[in-house]
Amino acid sequence: MTVYQKVSNIDISKETDLVVTLIHGITGPCAFITDPAQAEDTIPLPAEEALTGARQMIAGDVNPRNLVVVDDEDLWDERWGRLVPHPDRGVR
Repeated sequence: MTVYQKVSNIDISKETDLVVTLIHGITGPCAFITDPAQAEDTIPLPAEEALTGARQMIAGDVNPRNLVVVDDEDLWDERWGRLVPHPDRGVR
């Protein structure tokens, strides 16, 4: 089971994070992927698809980065993996 780290939206590291932010969608939980270093977001995707895409982006990245999740609305579904608080940052 994949383990993801939860952070608050104010505790994101521009230099080291790739962020998946969960939001309410018409068909259920959606997410967008944010690369703070590039100031780029994806369009909202189904949450599971966004998590898979983010893992692929991390795996193909030359510089090691952290995949972190912002879930301000408690939308996390355990079938996607485990969501644990980041040990060094705040969570909402």
